Amino acid sequence: MKVAIMGAGLSGLSCAKYLEDHNIEPVIFEKRERVGERFPNMEAIIQLVHRPLKDPLIYINKKYNINLVPAGIVHTIEIHSPNHKAVFTGYNLGYTSIRGHDDRSWERQLARQVRAKIHFNSKVTWQELEKDFDRIIIATGDPTISRELKVWNTDTEAFLKGCIVKGRFDTGVSKIWINTRLSKNCMVYFAPFDENEASYCTVAMPSSPEELDVLWSRTIEELGFEPVPQTEFKLEEYKLGRVTTRQIGKILLAGAAGGFVLPFMGFGQIPSILSGVHAAESIITGKDYNKLTSWFEKHYMNSLLLRKYVNNLDNEGMDRLVSFLNLPMVSNLAANTNLPIIGMTAKAVCYRNLIKSRMLQKD
Repeated sequence: MKVAIMGAGLSGLSCAKYLEDHNIEPVIFEKRERVGERFPNMEAIIQLVHRPLKDPLIYINKKYNINLVPAGIVHTIEIHSPNHKAVFTGYNLGYTSIRGHDDRSWERQLARQVRAKIHFNSKVTWQELEKDFDRIIIATGDPTISRELKVWNTDTEAFLKGCIVKGRFDTGVSKIWINTRLSKNCMVYFAPFDENEASYCTVAMPSSPEELDVLWSRTIEELGFEPVPQTEFKLEEYKLGRVTTRQIGKILLAGAAGGFVLPFMGFGQIPSILSGVHAAESIITGKDYNKLTSWFEKHYMNSLLLRKYVNNLDNEGMDRLVSFLNLPMVSNLAANTNLPIIGMTAKAVCYRNLIKSRMLQKD
């Protein structure tokens, strides 16, 4: 079996690792000059998002022999609205992961576990690979090829701008701000690389790149941090969406190319890794790739419902939401149980919207 992997990111390298563990040597093509995101930043893996998995990192490490080491274990999550703050605390609420060119990044960790040569600066196309390979994994980190194949539907687009800061930080504390003045219906997040470096990032849905620059300037001013020179990064029109199928003939779509990024808060590391593993499993066993990844559909739709709900909130609504999250019963359920809070909240939003719709019809 000849397998080509386009993309040396989380999904592509996870696929390669699992294939190699089962005696299939893939050929990996990467369009950039090295492994890692275009810019260094921090991301969080929050246990709450991945329920009913109790600990998604332990799950993928043990079940699939992947061996990823997080930057830190999150014990506190702060969520700020303009006038309120909710604090979740627990022994292990999740993890922080380094992305990008840092030697500690998850992409670099995975690359060290893969034997196959990575062909960097590759300009090869999937059409060219179809001639020589039995299976092609599209793990390019974006939906460009999925759109070419006419299986992609965009649900929303996000813009990101962020930086690295210096200071003294607790590696177990992550922070989120939901404030339309700073992020326009999305969020600003903070996570530390280590005790001396951290990352701030504005994730927004502005009308233009120029508006993103305005939001970022406000974020710096209102949160009072100073970017390290030459560390600012920017990503425009990052598309989040779904595919109608994740396999087209010999082509399998993984990671962001397969729609494995949750639209509510952009969580995608664990789904992307699992998508790469399941693509490899499909190749090894002959099982249907769409069926192997069907578990993700419910998570995605719940996340999309919450994204649409938050898009309609003004800052007063953000304050009400954070006040609700700070209720002891709610914060305890979210932090210290394994209940599927995201799904439960999405169902509550659906029920609320249904009641509201019926009331409007009566009027």
